[in-house]
Amino acid sequence: MSVKQMVLVTLTTISRLVLGGVFLWSGLVKTAEIVAYDHVVRTYDILPDILVQPFAIVVPWIEIIAGVALLLGVYIRSSALLCLILLFSFEIALGINVFRGANFSCGCFGFDRGSLLFAMIQNFFLFGIGTILVLTRSIPLSINSVKRIFTVLKS
Repeated sequence: MSVKQMVLVTLTTISRLVLGGVFLWSGLVKTAEIVAYDHVVRTYDILPDILVQPFAIVVPWIEIIAGVALLLGVYIRSSALLCLILLFSFEIALGINVFRGANFSCGCFGFDRGSLLFAMIQNFFLFGIGTILVLTRSIPLSINSVKRIFTVLKS
């Protein structure tokens, strides 16, 4: 294996595990404190009231599913794309509230810490990681790569 290939394997594996871990953790925290998350979503003052509760219930489960898929190495590019869509929507909500001068906890990984501006910077970093995964065709050290090997051997 060349140095370039080793760097690619390392970069994609670390990216997959970091993004998967972050989204799994974030989703688990939100589902464990669903009432607090509902309050945070309401505080952003972006969604109509009728959509706040469904959003607060569904989004954490999407985060959990995408996180688990990334950690297991299945549907990596699709899961990473889903994470990018979520990050983009979160970034818009954060940006609007930073522009408004709001000062409350972002609700990302718990509900009493994390400024909005710090969350924007963090999301920018995570967006870069997700982009690496979406743009990489073959990601080694994943269930997807093992499935490809068995498909080749079978034919």
